[in-house]
Amino acid sequence: MNRFVALLIGSALTSLVAANGFAAEAAPAATLAAPPAAAVAPATPTAPVKDADASAVKIAYIDMAKVAAESPEGKAAGESLKKKSEQLRSKLDAKTKQLEKQKAAIEAKLPTMTQKERAAKAAEFQKKVEEYQKLARNSELEVTQLQDKLTNEIGGVIKKAAGEYAKAHGYLLVVEEKGVLFADEKVKSKDISEEVAAELSKKGKK
Repeated sequence: MNRFVALLIGSALTSLVAANGFAAEAAPAATLAAPPAAAVAPATPTAPVKDADASAVKIAYIDMAKVAAESPEGKAAGESLKKKSEQLRSKLDAKTKQLEKQKAAIEAKLPTMTQKERAAKAAEFQKKVEEYQKLARNSELEVTQLQDKLTNEIGGVIKKAAGEYAKAHGYLLVVEEKGVLFADEKVKSKDISEEVAAELSKKGKK
């Protein structure tokens, strides 16, 4: 599904206009002193720019796992994954019992077997064990691939729902909760996980 980044908001900009004074030049000694030139008034300093108001930017965060667990799509995906896992586990359990039974039968006949027969049975059993191991690996891979597929699908649904909710309620940014490493105390954000999950539930009932 699966991912958002941390954000930093707020920076201060300060600028001052320096005042410049201009001195009048002295008149020649042979003439009357000219009246002093009018002093140029110093420029009025520009008021410093205040810190950016972080509260003016509406920010929200969301717990993806929570929304997935509470939404109809997440619950359905969980059931699908559970069903597939149970099917594969049942198949592996049956194979395990079959191997244990074959092993017991071989061990019971070992005293009556020749060395050649024992070697043949051992090779035969080893082949079945390798087939079982391959089945177990394939089963694990199948579950992992299904999990990744469902996670991506749910992530897309949640992302869309979060975007729609954000636009409707004036949020400019929505991040994933676990992706936020730091946020200044000036940053005011809201958890909209329950709201997004509720929106998905409403759509699921239509």
